[in-house]
Formats: sequence, structure tokens, C-alpha cells
Amino acid sequence: EDGVLTKSDLGWFTSNVLENKILNYLTLAVTLSLPFSAGFFSPDFQLGTAFEGYKELLSSSKFVSISTCDLSVLSLTCALLIPSDLRRRGFEDEQKAAAIAAATMLLPVIGASFYCALRPALDDE
Repeated sequence: EDGVLTKSDLGWFTSNVLENKILNYLTLAVTLSLPFSAGFFSPDFQLGTAFEGYKELLSSSKFVSISTCDLSVLSLTCALLIPSDLRRRGFEDEQKAAAIAAATMLLPVIGASFYCALRPALDDE
């Protein structure tokens, strides 16, 4: 069903935990800290060297290969579901919904975290 949802249509966990803006912003903060903790912004970080190391791991490690596929599928799924989620939240501009979905693909994980934190809240009733 593609009608507009309210919080009362959701189960307890979804309405109280997943729809909680504090949790959404906390998730966004942790996600935004990942590039810093991974050393992407350190003065000695070399993108070419890091990419070569990733390619080597991708070809030699099943874990890295599966994780890459998993992240790709989850990012694509998120982008495909965002327009539907926005419709259910009463957002009617299809072009903006598609642009928001495409933008989440530009920065996997970070884009989805931004969406969850900034998406319109569901009405209480």
C-alpha cells in the first residue's frame, strides 16, 4: 500500500527506535566519523596507495569481495526505496525524491545516514 503513513501505523520498535531523530543523528555522527578514524584526512594519506591496497584485497580476500557486494546492494536498495518512503511521508515531488535517492548513491552509507536524519517525520495521527 502506498498511502501516507502515520506513526500509529508502525510497530513499537519502528516508531520508537528507528523513527527516533536522536538515534538518526547519532548514527549520522558515527558515520561521518568513519573517514576520520580510517585516516582519510591524515596528512600522509595517499589515495592511489589506498586504492591499490583495496584492489589487492578485493582480488585476494573473499571477505572483502562479499563486503563490497553487500555494500553495493544495500546502497542500491536504499536508493530505490527512498522515493517510496518519501511518498509514504507525504512528500509529493517525484523529481526531488529521485534526486535525493540518487544523491545517496554518491556517498554510500553517509548518504543513507543523512537521509535518515533529515527525512520528514511521520505524523503522529
